[in-house]
Amino acid sequence: MKVGFIGLGSMGLPMAQRILAEGHDLTVFARRPGSLAPFVDTTATVAATPAEMGARVDVACLCVFDAAGVDEVLFGPDGLADTLEPGSVVLVHSTVSPAQIREIAAKAAEHHLRVLDAPVSGGAPRAVTGELTIMIGGDADVLGDVAELLAALSHDVVHLGGIGAGSHAKLINNTLFAAQIALADDAMAAGRSLGIDAEGLAAVLSSSSSACIASGVRLRAGSLAGIAASPAGPTLAKDVQLMATVLGDGPGHELVDSAQRFVTGLELGS
Repeated sequence: MKVGFIGLGSMGLPMAQRILAEGHDLTVFARRPGSLAPFVDTTATVAATPAEMGARVDVACLCVFDAAGVDEVLFGPDGLADTLEPGSVVLVHSTVSPAQIREIAAKAAEHHLRVLDAPVSGGAPRAVTGELTIMIGGDADVLGDVAELLAALSHDVVHLGGIGAGSHAKLINNTLFAAQIALADDAMAAGRSLGIDAEGLAAVLSSSSSACIASGVRLRAGSLAGIAASPAGPTLAKDVQLMATVLGDGPGHELVDSAQRFVTGLELGS
């Protein structure tokens, strides 16, 4: 397939490299020249603008930080929507709110573009090996048209419903992840209060029945401050706040309440 990719960060770069390695015709765009360095001496084409990319591809993959970034590369000056052929598919891998992705899809439809809500999970290591989880919201027929492309990235593509359903699932996942990190931090605090050797307790919690991916992140970082200094901190905090907006005080708000302790911990630098 003729695929465009924008958003060559810690997740997007290995995804784009995987797409290229699987034999697809890849075009990339990035504002920072350094982001394009991995594609020097490859068959990938570098576009000067999103619009230039749009004229070359049938599918555009967007893995930018937030909804504002998606809106800009799609509908801003020299945006993709100016040049993508009618019927082209836009895969939004960014984590945005369900309301935001529905608005983006509605605007794209005015340009006769088809949008799939397609956030991903698994981290860069699983992106490299093509083992991401991809959460899909949108039309099943559109999903069928890009199934071959998604197979390069994942053996676990889950169709959850209409536009916005993928974002709901991603926000629930990331909010639970943040809550689990907060619980692991509480566990270490309990150990300190009881005088238990911190390094030994971390070793126990990393290998015992309570172990999970999220607790491992906290235990390896040594503190919430360590997470705050990593790219994961701001991203998770953003997602927890989006989930708080989605749920409000309705059913499920307890999940957000637990995750908010993670956000507070980041803000305090504890």
